[in-house]
Amino acid sequence: MELFSIRKLYRTALSLGMISFLPMLSSCSSSLANEATSASTTNTTTNAYTAVYKAMTWGPAVTVTYPSSCTMKITSTGVPPYHDPYYLGPVSTANPTQVATTPSGLKLAVVPYAPASITGGSATFNICPTKAASTTASNLGPIGYISSGEFLYNAFEATSTPALADNVSYTFTSGGTSYTAYFIDNCNSHSTPASMGYTWHLHGVPTCVTAATDGASGPSHIIGIALDGFPVYGGRDINGNVITVSQLDACNGITSATPEFPNGAYHYVLPIGVANSQSSLNCYTGTVSATVVAQMEKLACKMRNRQTVDAKKEREWMAKMAM
Repeated sequence: MELFSIRKLYRTALSLGMISFLPMLSSCSSSLANEATSASTTNTTTNAYTAVYKAMTWGPAVTVTYPSSCTMKITSTGVPPYHDPYYLGPVSTANPTQVATTPSGLKLAVVPYAPASITGGSATFNICPTKAASTTASNLGPIGYISSGEFLYNAFEATSTPALADNVSYTFTSGGTSYTAYFIDNCNSHSTPASMGYTWHLHGVPTCVTAATDGASGPSHIIGIALDGFPVYGGRDINGNVITVSQLDACNGITSATPEFPNGAYHYVLPIGVANSQSSLNCYTGTVSATVVAQMEKLACKMRNRQTVDAKKEREWMAKMAM
């Protein structure tokens, strides 16, 4: 079955509550869930990628090791460095009071930020990437890591709606203090619900990260890695000019100079101010092996195993906040 068809099937099944996370999943006991690494290459261009990845600065939530010359293992707690005290999430048993509705009709409740409930993960990447003969559609769920330790997702919610175009906020008072909770926060991130393991993730350019790495108008620096091993950048070119989606290929990729690759290299761009299907990667230009899919399956199994525990933690946090 082609990946595009699997992606459509996944979205339909998820909307009906039949499955909870990634496409192409088998049982949690599957041998595919064992972590491994993908094949690597050693040409001049990919050696340049390796050097840049090894020089990257990662957030405190992230541990990075290099099992071989062309592999990099990333382990993250998943806890975001930037967050609000409350956010908006789908109405659930733990949070039954609807306070807002997204433009696409998703009913939302106020959820207190609870770091103890957030799901992290681990994956091993080929850091000597090469372009594949054809592109592969990006999956729902994790499609890469950002240097802050958060997962990068594609542009879409499980409802097939571009997430950044489906935002809404709700202002309320608790304990004499006024709060505004967002479905997508000011960093372009949010959490999956309890039933999906509280995975903090981004659907577009991580503005809080790029503000620190690039400044207000500086050139974009490397801020992450996609599942195929190619680097991820913010939305400005080497001269600090905003990159338009018309300059990018179908996967949001471009070959151009960056601070890390002054002679130019292929990389992905998370464009600035874009809230449609091109806010994140729609496909992979490089090879995404069955191994990487297996790693994402392993993460999905962890999430399913945490559902009951996390729902309980969420209710405990709600009680503490005395909303």
